[in-house]
Amino acid sequence: MDRDTHAREAQLRAISIYTQRPERAQVVHRGSAAVRDGLSCTYEQDGHRLTLDMPNAIGGSDEGPTPGYFARAAICGCLAIGIKMTAAREGLQLHEVNVGIEQDWDNRGILAMDSVSPVPSETLIAIEITSPEPEATIRGMVTRALGTDPWFLAYRDAQPVSTAVSIVEDVT
Repeated sequence: MDRDTHAREAQLRAISIYTQRPERAQVVHRGSAAVRDGLSCTYEQDGHRLTLDMPNAIGGSDEGPTPGYFARAAICGCLAIGIKMTAAREGLQLHEVNVGIEQDWDNRGILAMDSVSPVPSETLIAIEITSPEPEATIRGMVTRALGTDPWFLAYRDAQPVSTAVSIVEDVT
């Protein structure tokens, strides 16, 4: 069985299960990040671990990519995979999906300077698809994929976010 057929069958099986038992679709992802000495940070989730850091120029030690690197990787990867998943479910043939991201930043924002916003002033996501399918069919499928892509929607739409802060007294 090829990978596209496997992707289609696995998704249709999951849809069938979730239709019959919606509670099985409910999940919670928990991860945590720790920074101790300097700005290097370790993130762990589900048995996986990665290192994030900031550039040397602003106090980091370049031990790993910045958090923004992973955020951009997450949205590009999520969109590329989500488009391919949607195409597989719909029986459409895609040879390749490439997703690029370009963001404009003012680095003064992350340093709390001059009342400059720390968020990007603009984000452009470029999607390129190689497929023998008709262009209108592919454009419609991409629109449907974007409408259900969690990281695209998290970037695009405001969402409720809450925080819980606890302070642990250091007695050393």
